[in-house]
Amino acid sequence: MKVKGFVLCAAVLFASVYIHAEEKDGYIDFGDESEGMVFTATRTGKRLTDTPVVTEVITGEEIENSSAATLAGALDDYGLVFRETVNGHSIQMQGLERNRVLVLVDGRRVIGRFSQALNGDTLPLATVERIEIVRGPQSALYGSDALGGVINVVTKKPSGTVSWSASLANHFFPGYGETGAEGTVEPSKKINPLRGQDFNAALMFPAGKLSNSLDMEASRGSYYFDEERTVSILPKYYRGRLGFDSLREFENGADLRFGGSAMFMREDRQTSAAGNLHRTDYLRAGGYAAFSLTPFSGGVLTVTAGDDYYQRNRDEYGGVAGEWIRGEKFENENLAFFEASGIYDGFDNWVLTAGLDASFNSMVKYNLKQGLVFRDREALFFQGEYCKPKGYSIAAGLRLERDSRFGFAAAPKLSVMSYMGGNFRLFAGAGLGYRSPDFSDLYMMEESMRTSHVYGNENLKPEYCLSCNLGFEWVQKGGFVRANAYYSELWNEIDNAFTGTSGRVNIYQRENKDRTVRLGADTEARVNLPGSFFGSAGYSWAFAWDRSAGGEFYPQPAHTVKSKIGLDLKMKKTGVHTWIGARWFSPLKDPALAGTEARLILDFYFSLALKPGLSLVLGVDNITGEMDRIGPSTAQCVTVGLKYAGR
Repeated sequence: MKVKGFVLCAAVLFASVYIHAEEKDGYIDFGDESEGMVFTATRTGKRLTDTPVVTEVITGEEIENSSAATLAGALDDYGLVFRETVNGHSIQMQGLERNRVLVLVDGRRVIGRFSQALNGDTLPLATVERIEIVRGPQSALYGSDALGGVINVVTKKPSGTVSWSASLANHFFPGYGETGAEGTVEPSKKINPLRGQDFNAALMFPAGKLSNSLDMEASRGSYYFDEERTVSILPKYYRGRLGFDSLREFENGADLRFGGSAMFMREDRQTSAAGNLHRTDYLRAGGYAAFSLTPFSGGVLTVTAGDDYYQRNRDEYGGVAGEWIRGEKFENENLAFFEASGIYDGFDNWVLTAGLDASFNSMVKYNLKQGLVFRDREALFFQGEYCKPKGYSIAAGLRLERDSRFGFAAAPKLSVMSYMGGNFRLFAGAGLGYRSPDFSDLYMMEESMRTSHVYGNENLKPEYCLSCNLGFEWVQKGGFVRANAYYSELWNEIDNAFTGTSGRVNIYQRENKDRTVRLGADTEARVNLPGSFFGSAGYSWAFAWDRSAGGEFYPQPAHTVKSKIGLDLKMKKTGVHTWIGARWFSPLKDPALAGTEARLILDFYFSLALKPGLSLVLGVDNITGEMDRIGPSTAQCVTVGLKYAGR
């Protein structure tokens, strides 16, 4: 399986690059990928082709043409999620994972991590316009946690015209695979035809001088038992979300945008054949207001304020005792924030950015030594960028941040981009990233993991990462080829260290490693061919070295290959869009995960436009039925649904 999977995916990768090199007239224009506006890499709106940092974009169309019902599903289709556990999703960028990758929604931080993992199923998808991905340390712009990179979910701007969209999908499993002792997968003939359903709806409409957007999401999933119907291998869940967004534009060029949302999710997991259950309730709620104005020619000032709240409560049920234990495991987190930033582009080819932000973060959690913990942060950031279109771009920035628990930190960065002829450009960059220990790192009192207990450490130091990136990008009408190599030195990386035993219990404590290293490369190629065919492929390699212990360690797959081929046939009133994608993960070499094999995962999607605006969709996730901790946690999943968009 390992050799066949690597050969198959590598062949698609090199074929895509070769076909792209032989590009001829008549190829489909790549459109938004080359000329679209992006924001995250510089905090200023720029054409993607002028951005001095390699920026990847998952477009709204790509999200539409997938079986994803949640943000986690969209990131997983793109190959960023490599591990899913009961705690949430692990996202890996530049060899770094968990809370070393900063997640934003419209430039605002996302709170609510459990065991450093983020539950991407609790974040919006119905109104997502695109997802911007920037690799490498971005602490100079965004502060703590942006060591490996930033993922920014950009939602659709409210429209002054009436339009609406809706989708309904049903998921069912023709069978499941259970990983045996030898790593084999045993198929099942049982079928769950109504495993889960997803409903999404969005409405754009004017109301007086306001442009408005309303969105609603609702999902459910049922238990899915093993062959003996004793243990559910998938949880039962219910999820609902309501959100609104409003925009008021003024004649002098100023605008006011405000909105809010609330999401509730309940998840029941069966944890033993005796009928023991974990019931977890999630709540996300928050709101914001942003005011932008142009005080003088060439200048834009934006002020944003808001509050986000996250709650997670877990109850436990003992199948033998037949009793619920309620209210003992809980987590409530709140983040109030304020930001003021200014952009000035009145000079030829120069863009200057400066701003300040402040936040107040608090948490109440069952396993913290202190019942209520809090911190505040204040920061100033500056950036200057010189951009000569189709020539070169240089951006330098600096952030000065004060943390109430760790004092001051400074994060500089420098990024350079240069066109080397035609549409071929080179990138180089260096920057310092940092991550302040979170509340669980510092104050966790006890976290049971079977026979292990993990304790926090109030003496932890912040993590620092000095990273260098070097890459290139070649964009043509028919697609692109992109590569990015990185080298990162980490100081004070926080990890669980074994400190001894107490009886039969192993004791671990959060501790700083002296120095660790990450190095690797990410490559990707995409091509559109005559006849509406398209293909893409990518390969990532990551290597990690622990200087403290003098040995290798692998917190993520060492090798990842992804590829996709498909057809996008647009006719006058109807059309067909279909693709098949492959992902291949290498084994983890962590001794604790011995026996893990390489996994080849195949996904399929088909969309048929029955008439303008109405489409029938069919998706099959994980055709090969592989199940593993570094791949999907479920076997084949078939999705059938309808999508409609109208005015």
